Amino acid sequence: MVMRKPGPLLAWFNRAPSYLYRAHLGALLGPRLVMITTTGRTSGRIRRTVVQVYARGTTPGGSQPPVLHVLASRGRRSDWYANATAAGRVRVDWMARHATVDVQRLDLDERAELLADYAHREPKAAALLVRAVLDEQSTGEAAQVRRLATAVRALRLGPLASAGADVAPPR
Repeated sequence: MVMRKPGPLLAWFNRAPSYLYRAHLGALLGPRLVMITTTGRTSGRIRRTVVQVYARGTTPGGSQPPVLHVLASRGRRSDWYANATAAGRVRVDWMARHATVDVQRLDLDERAELLADYAHREPKAAALLVRAVLDEQSTGEAAQVRRLATAVRALRLGPLASAGADVAPPR
């Protein structure tokens, strides 16, 4: 069971962090959240969503954010996930850093490894994720982590592969 799309009231509440990022106050939200800006794959409209960072690489100097790993708890049905994978590049706003980054899908084994590491670092938050996605108590067993990895999708957001293609979605 993958999480359902939120209702209108919860959707409005979920959009509140994007307003902070757009006001250049994203650093107030801390390193656990990132705003992803995509272009709608069918509408062509600019879409912004704030998602949780499940893992991050070392922070480079300058204005570049580190490599970030994010999770789509609604799986392939997450609109932001479908837009990001269709485009192959997205703009990320993380803390006070902004960049256009390449999008890489994580395969099942990589998702399972990411989720196992997350469960080790953040057991309470991981238990909530298991409850929300699988509708069961978290056991921490490898089989449960694998089922969770099957239900969700994850992305690696990293530096552009080609330096000449630094084209960001409009703000």
